[in-house]
Amino acid sequence: MKSYPLPSLLSIGLALAASPLAASASNQPHDLRPWCSHVVLPQSGVIRTAPATAQGAHAGAAVEVRGVDADISIVDGIATTKLTIAVGNASASPQEAEVLLPVPRGAVISGFALEGISGNPAPAASYDVLAKDAAIATYRTIVEQLRDPALLEFAGDQLLRSHVFPVEAGGTRTIRVSYEEVLTGDGQRLDYALARSESLGLAVPWSIDVSVRSSSVIADVYSPTHGLEARSTGPHARSLKVAARADGRLEPGPFRLSVLGGDGPVATTLFSSQDPDGRGGWFLLLAGIGDVPAREDLPPREVSLVIDRSGSMGGAKFDQAIAAARQVLEGLDFGEAIQIIDYASDVERFAPAPVIKTKANLPALRAYLDGLKAKGGTNLDGALQLALRTDVIEGFLPVVLFLTDGLPTEGESREHVIRDRAMEGNVHARRIFTFGVGYDVNASLLDAIADRSRGRATYVGPAENVEIAVADVFQDLSGPVLTDLEFQVASADGVEDVRLVRDVYPGIMPDLYEGDRLLLVGRYTEPRAGQFRLEGTSAAGKVTHTLDVDFAKALAKNLFVPRLWAMRRIAALEDSIRQAGANPAALASLQDDPKFQETVAEMLQLATEHGILTDSTAFLAREGTQLGDASELLATACQISCDNNGARSGASGVAQQSNIVSNRGQAWVNGSNTLYDEEGKAVANGGVQTIQGRTYFRRGARWTAGALALDEAAQAAPGSEVIVGTPEYTTLCETLLRCGRAAELTLEGEILLEIDGKVTLIKQPH
Repeated sequence: MKSYPLPSLLSIGLALAASPLAASASNQPHDLRPWCSHVVLPQSGVIRTAPATAQGAHAGAAVEVRGVDADISIVDGIATTKLTIAVGNASASPQEAEVLLPVPRGAVISGFALEGISGNPAPAASYDVLAKDAAIATYRTIVEQLRDPALLEFAGDQLLRSHVFPVEAGGTRTIRVSYEEVLTGDGQRLDYALARSESLGLAVPWSIDVSVRSSSVIADVYSPTHGLEARSTGPHARSLKVAARADGRLEPGPFRLSVLGGDGPVATTLFSSQDPDGRGGWFLLLAGIGDVPAREDLPPREVSLVIDRSGSMGGAKFDQAIAAARQVLEGLDFGEAIQIIDYASDVERFAPAPVIKTKANLPALRAYLDGLKAKGGTNLDGALQLALRTDVIEGFLPVVLFLTDGLPTEGESREHVIRDRAMEGNVHARRIFTFGVGYDVNASLLDAIADRSRGRATYVGPAENVEIAVADVFQDLSGPVLTDLEFQVASADGVEDVRLVRDVYPGIMPDLYEGDRLLLVGRYTEPRAGQFRLEGTSAAGKVTHTLDVDFAKALAKNLFVPRLWAMRRIAALEDSIRQAGANPAALASLQDDPKFQETVAEMLQLATEHGILTDSTAFLAREGTQLGDASELLATACQISCDNNGARSGASGVAQQSNIVSNRGQAWVNGSNTLYDEEGKAVANGGVQTIQGRTYFRRGARWTAGALALDEAAQAAPGSEVIVGTPEYTTLCETLLRCGRAAELTLEGEILLEIDGKVTLIKQPH
């Protein structure tokens, strides 16, 4: 990634400081100006300052934030953030407002404008920029005078405070703010952050668009906090949009983004987060594809299309499956290989072995697909065995695309036997990508077959299109750049080290295709140096990439890392239970197995510590679940896990396995704990909140810290009670501010938390 010499950075700052926009900032001391009636905080909403109400500072606010559009441009390490803030007045009378906007330290305001009323030109807008100390003083004023801790979430940033402006009755004013900053990071990685509230109650509509340009190759653009939708990609430019949830809202919390540059086939960077005791912690290794070889230099693919033509596939599903197969056939390059295997009660194939696609045999391949008819049973095991045991063409990457819409009814039908035979029979290391069409599939079986072969499972709902699902996966398999990946750890002097890390996921690493990334998470056990090595096969032969690490320098930051690790750890534990239940004999005695109870206990502990809900632990966030009794909660979790394990197929079975697959491959924190329901809909859960790395569960009007969720005594008799607005509350705010935990006070209602070993209940005044 391009670096910048000091003179060029100074010139940027001096040029901006000398601009007319910078000169419009007021020099009036911030503490001489009283607050106007509505203080607009775009990150979280509006604070109403007068008249004060017993219900809280937000009650009855006439002015509201109707939307924030963020346009972020990163060019060779310089980030320009442009915010367009729409402020509306829903009342029948004019109102006054001012804006408080957290701005990163070191950023320079390059634009501030206020659109006029009713089309009239606006007067020159003015504002104050409060440095860290003045900003913290402003935060304290908000808390002490207005009893609203909303700003404490952004302590540490600069603060832009606009002068007062009117908002006409029923009207909308638009504020445009832009600022520039020089990004920092680690090695070839640059990091960007945009402050937003972590509160699940955030009602302000946001949209975030990002463009990245670099004179160096961009290996990856990654957000650990939000899902990204790529609009366009290239070696030196990316255009992305932050993905919205099903309800149209963005995930709450700050938006973090990392740009990874790299030369060569792979680029890597490390994020680490220290345990509270400082003796260990978590890590996330991010690997992206750097320079991509020319298409002709990449290994050719050998694709086996395995198509279910049983009677249940008849109609639109089968038509879509054949159309998907045609897309794959046409999408393969001449010189790549294909095999077509079709199965019902029997198993047939186009040729005894995969054939090289040529202009001469293409008509015959098309005709074979067009001649397939849906009828008969489902010999799933027979089709798998034929696909896996056939010899591969030397030098080709063997891939299987396996489609089915039902449970096995012919040949071997036992789930655990089919799974084990597939693992043992995959002697040529074929990558298996499974597609479960509809709900009458054994989702845990399809997932196990795919995951253990460096492939992945895809579930196509009854209302979804098979052709589109297959096409999306096949498009991702374009250009295998690095295959047969292995992860190794060595000491600082290069000797194999088996003690430095543990619980690393994924255990079996996928191949990296063009545009892919690898996220490897794990725990480190000691604060010392070492080496991480990624070994794989590229077009040029064996590749070894080494990254020096030093966990002695890790800090208690990057709080997304332990959460992402916990999500994958829970997915592995939950899947181990489901795979054990593949054998009916084991399923019948599962609840009496001590290992099962230990596994569920660990899942429960991780769920309460990291605030991660799964199908087995979602009951923790439901009203009516009594937190505090650890043994009762464990018994409930065990019973739910057993009941869930009995659902091997159907809508429930597919939803459960989809959630495991989602957690296993999750690249961002999923703060709203979105899970798939039995209708295949992604549903957010507001009963649990993770804020600054700490978990809280909501019961009625009270939020209880996850660390106390299993402690009945602490919940029943907290050590002290603090009333909002009292001197004791101010002291508590100061303490949490020093600890970097002030954002926890933004939870609405009562808060039961632990600070310095003492349990405190924060209550609202009567």
